[in-house]
Amino acid sequence: MEERMDNNCFEEKHEELRSEWKKEEDHLEQCVAVIQNNINDYTEKLKMIRDETKELYDNYRSNNPELHNDLVIGLSMQSDMERALNKNLSAIEKPYFGRIDYVEHEENEIQDSDKKNPDDKIYSLYIGKNGISKSSTDIVIVDWRAPVSSVYYDSETGESSYLSPYGDPIFISLNLKRTFEIGDSKLIDYYDTDVIANDEFLTKYLSKNKEVVLGEIIATIQKEQNEIIRDTPWHNVIVQGVAGSGKTTVAMHRISYILYNYKEKFRSDEFYIIGSNKMLLNYITGVLPNLDVYNINQMTMVEFLNILLNKDFDIKKNKYVLKDNFSKQSQIKKTGNEIALNKFKGSLSFVKALETYINDYEIKSLKPDSIVYHNKEVYSQSEILGFLDIFKDKPLQEKIDLLNKRLSSKIRLVNEKEQQEKETISIELKKFKDYFGKKSMKINLIEIYKNFLQDLILNQQNYINLNYDIPEEQVIRLLIDNFDNKIIDLYDLAMLAYIKKRLKLTIDFEQVSHIIVDEAQDFGVSVFYVMKQLFHDCTYTIMGDITQNIYYDTGMNDWETLKEEVFYPDKDKFYVLAKSYRNTVEISNFASKVLKQCTFKTYDIEPVIRHGKEVSITKSANQQEMVSKVIDIISTNHKDGYTTIAIICRTMEETRMVHENLKKYIEVEGLTENMEDMNFTNGIMVLPIHMTKGLEFDSVILWNPDCNSYEATDADAKLLYVAITRALHELHIVYKGELAKLLS
Repeated sequence: MEERMDNNCFEEKHEELRSEWKKEEDHLEQCVAVIQNNINDYTEKLKMIRDETKELYDNYRSNNPELHNDLVIGLSMQSDMERALNKNLSAIEKPYFGRIDYVEHEENEIQDSDKKNPDDKIYSLYIGKNGISKSSTDIVIVDWRAPVSSVYYDSETGESSYLSPYGDPIFISLNLKRTFEIGDSKLIDYYDTDVIANDEFLTKYLSKNKEVVLGEIIATIQKEQNEIIRDTPWHNVIVQGVAGSGKTTVAMHRISYILYNYKEKFRSDEFYIIGSNKMLLNYITGVLPNLDVYNINQMTMVEFLNILLNKDFDIKKNKYVLKDNFSKQSQIKKTGNEIALNKFKGSLSFVKALETYINDYEIKSLKPDSIVYHNKEVYSQSEILGFLDIFKDKPLQEKIDLLNKRLSSKIRLVNEKEQQEKETISIELKKFKDYFGKKSMKINLIEIYKNFLQDLILNQQNYINLNYDIPEEQVIRLLIDNFDNKIIDLYDLAMLAYIKKRLKLTIDFEQVSHIIVDEAQDFGVSVFYVMKQLFHDCTYTIMGDITQNIYYDTGMNDWETLKEEVFYPDKDKFYVLAKSYRNTVEISNFASKVLKQCTFKTYDIEPVIRHGKEVSITKSANQQEMVSKVIDIISTNHKDGYTTIAIICRTMEETRMVHENLKKYIEVEGLTENMEDMNFTNGIMVLPIHMTKGLEFDSVILWNPDCNSYEATDADAKLLYVAITRALHELHIVYKGELAKLLS
């Protein structure tokens, strides 16, 4: 009898599951049909718009300038229709990834299952990468960026809430949260959060091979990541994220979220993504069109500063050479003075000292003494200084113009009170027209910068009295010598940009509303202070990991100064992403062993439990044997289905040498003359360690990390940590001689 009841229960449960599966299949079919109808409709409309636009363009070209506005409107409509079509085309294979069922209720209203109101409306929403509508009022799939979609990422079943578009809390009872696997418009599987653990689903997702661009992680965004993505753009956000925590992907999704929800306040062409090299930028921004984001500015920090300097400091024209930190020459052990200079240039003291010098330079240029005219004090020193304080954010040239105009109005008033003739007044005004200097006064950035450096030597004690950490004279002289020999770095560019901003009336610093800095730890705090001065009304998203600061002397080895003295600790947000989704437990543990030998502060790593092969360490007798070992590893990797493999070297020169040796036997991606111009691709890449920042590969082979290439120092530990944590599934170390102590 009991056995028959058990069988009946099993059959009922099985039938219930089968019925639910059928409902989901039917719903998916309906959504796919809607998307296909949209595609057909948009394709037809787009053809009509293109034909009309082409006709307008032909007529415009035939000397009909009055058609200009119509042509602009037509091109805009065409662009909008193309985006709508692309949105549906990209949605048809995987229309959505999540579903939430919920009931809205008042605050503090207890939703007892026995006391549910039968009139309560149950909302059942399907969430996708793109919002899809059947009509202007019938939304079939909700965009992941919509406020209600945060429920999918942040909430478990039960009582919860989300914020409305106006920031008001909406209280709900979440009855169902479901995640779908869909491919080729077919339902593969689905999981409910009360059935499958989040980490279990993540592990399944992470075990897949690395694609050539950032994977579609929208379905697997975690609660702590979602909080950063959806944080308000009205303050600055700093994120410390361990290797593999998804910080770069979070930054890209944050851009998409802000532009979707605050489109009245922000334009995409006012957003700037700044990174340390072009390969990383091309890699991370390749995902943006997939996130419905277009026209974002992207550039390296050096490119960004060069654009700001424009014609005022042309590196090529003036034959300056940018210092290369990862050439063989730069790996020769630095002197104490070189280390001290690097630390100084990246510090807040460097830019604060320049700020003090420019403040004094302005006062000396303006000579704000009291002005007596016709035996009357028409402009007192205190009034002039007060005026300068009000306009302290204006450049010197604009201050000169404003002060001259203010003085002219005072001179005119005195003469009018004395009832002077117009001709006399005109003559008097000419005398004082340029009293404070000429608005178009010439400003030589190089000369001012050099004078500042000399002043650091001549008046060192004055700066020290202001609590600036100024190094010894020989260190400053090294900086001057480098500059005289036309060897510069991004810190010199940053200081020149600051001088320009403070002194020159320019439009080069307008139209910047939000800046995203990736791998932010690679840049010293002095650069961020300069940027804050250049763009007073701009907000920032700062992403980095101090453990991965490969520019050890100049970059940031902690966040404290940036948080406390550059940004606003009471207003801005600091987040920590501790969970790593990239490496297997074996690779993560190997990386942790390297960090344990260091003295700097580290953030604990919480790996998602995903096991793989142990790290392999292979010693070779000579270089040719190393090449053979690498070829064997790559052959095995290919058999295992790995599509992205990296051989990571110490220097640029070593990279070229290894590349030359390997390409005789296997197909490897080519090297460009300037390696930073390369793009991340599927296949086998040979790269210097500094260019792998932010990238990830199925398998990584670390080339010859011997004791000559890597010393037992904090700086080299960070380099090795970066190389190790690039590997998703496998890490191999191939060397000859004596293995670096940090790895043994």
